[in-house]
Amino acid sequence: MISTSGIGFIFRLFGLGTSFLATMLISRLFSVGVFGNYSLAFTIAQATALVFALGIPSALVKIVGNNSYTYLQAKKLLIKGLKITLVFSIVPVMFFFFGAGFLSETIFKSDVLSNYFVVICLVLPLFIFHELFLFFFISVKKFKLYNVFMFGLPNLLLLAFLYLFYILKMPEHYTFIAFAISMLIVVITEAFMVFEIKPKTVDTPLSSGALVKTAWPLLFSGLMLYLLNWTDLIMLGMMVDEDEVGIYNIAYKIGTLGFLVIVTVNIIMMPKMAELYGKGDLSGLKKFIHKSTRLIIFTTVPIVAGIVGLSSYILSFFGEEAIAGKSTLIIISAGILFSAMCGNTDQILNMTGNEKVFRNITVVCFLANISLNYLLIPVYGINGAAIASVATNALLNVISLFYMKKMLGFYTFA
Repeated sequence: MISTSGIGFIFRLFGLGTSFLATMLISRLFSVGVFGNYSLAFTIAQATALVFALGIPSALVKIVGNNSYTYLQAKKLLIKGLKITLVFSIVPVMFFFFGAGFLSETIFKSDVLSNYFVVICLVLPLFIFHELFLFFFISVKKFKLYNVFMFGLPNLLLLAFLYLFYILKMPEHYTFIAFAISMLIVVITEAFMVFEIKPKTVDTPLSSGALVKTAWPLLFSGLMLYLLNWTDLIMLGMMVDEDEVGIYNIAYKIGTLGFLVIVTVNIIMMPKMAELYGKGDLSGLKKFIHKSTRLIIFTTVPIVAGIVGLSSYILSFFGEEAIAGKSTLIIISAGILFSAMCGNTDQILNMTGNEKVFRNITVVCFLANISLNYLLIPVYGINGAAIASVATNALLNVISLFYMKKMLGFYTFA
C-alpha cells in the first residue's frame, strides 16, 4: 500500500503543483475576479457531471471488486456506463444552453457568466466520460494510468491553453474554454488507451438496469459529499463579490493540500476494500483499514502543520489580495486534520454494502451545511463559509464512524 500510494502521492503533488500554477496564471494574468468566475463555473460543471454520471463511476469500483470481474468484463461494464450517461447528459446540456442568460443575470447577478454557462454545455459530456474512465482504471487497479489522466495530462494541457489564450488576448471566458479543450484531448486519449479497434466479445452478468440500480445510492452520496465541500463556494457566488470568491477558492485549494494523503490512500483502498468485503474477509478488512488510517494520520499532521505555519507566505504567491484569506485557510486546515484522524469513513461505508446509510448521512449533513452557510456568510463572510464547511464535515465523519461501528463492528482507528 505504501509503495503504490507513494507513486500516487508523487503524481498528486505534481497535479497540485500544476493546479496551483493554473490558479496563479488565471489570478495574475487575468484577475482574481476572473478566477472567481472560473471557479464558480468549474464547480457547477463538476457538480452537474456528478449528478448525470448517475453514480456509475463508484459503482464500477464496487461491482468489479465485489464480483472479481476480469478486465474484459469490467470494460464491458464501462461501455454500458458510457452509453447510459451519454443519453442522460443531453438534459443538462440543453438546460445550460437555453438557460445561460437566466442563470447569469437572475441567479448570479453577473453579465459575464453566461459565456461560461455556454461552455459548460460543451464540457459536460466530456467531464462525465472522464470520470467513468478514471474510476474504470481504479476498478481494474491500473493506478498509473489513473494518475497520468487525473493529475498529469489534463493539467499540462490546461496550462498550455491558458497561456496561449492570454498571449492571444482572448476574453476572460476563454480560461474555461481552455479547460474544455483539455478535457476533449484527455477523453480521446483515454478511449484510445482502453478500447481496441477490434474489441473482444465477453458477457457481463450485470444488465444496464442492474448497473443503474446499484449506482443509484452512490449517486446521491457522491453528489451530497461533493456539495458539502463546494456549497460554500456556490453560496458565496450568490452572496459576495467575485474577488472574495476567488480569495476563498485560493485558500480552499491550499488547505486541501492536507487531503493529499487521504485521497491518495483512498484510491488504493477502494478496490481492495470492495474485494475483501466481497470475499467476506472482515478480519482482513479491519486490519487493512486500521493500517491505512494510521498511515493517513502520521503523514497528514506535518503537512497541515506546515500549511498553518506558512499560511501568509504561501498565500502571497497568489498576489497581495490573497493574504486576506489567511484565517480562512487556517480554519479549513483544522477541519482537514480532523477528517484525517477519522480516516476514509465515506468509502468504507460505500464499499461494504452500506451505501444507503451513507447516502442518508450525506443528505442530513448537506442540509446542515446550507443552513450554516446561510447564517454565517452574511456575518463572517468567507470565514463563515469555512466554518460551515468544517462543521458539517466533522458531523459527517462522527456519524459515519458511529454507523461503521454498528454495521462492521469496528472503528477506523481501533
